[in-house]
Amino acid sequence: MDYGILDESSKKHSMNKGSAELTERQLLALELADQVMAYHGQLPQELYERLMKHFTIEELIALFFQVGSKNAANWFIIAMGIQADH
Repeated sequence: MDYGILDESSKKHSMNKGSAELTERQLLALELADQVMAYHGQLPQELYERLMKHFTIEELIALFFQVGSKNAANWFIIAMGIQADH
């Protein structure tokens, strides 16, 4: 199965779509999720520094845990070939 990969301009467009309704913290949390899932946890230093300005260590741990557990569950579903019933 090909789940596709967004190029940078498509990713920026998708991230900014509706961004007027999201706070800076919410946008950063989405950027973190995107980075972790697209680049297998490789986090650029500049993103980490921006996250540290808006989240406590405890909040970052919770965010990483949530993103990581959802990502792991998705990889399991893909590996098992589980498909949603519509």
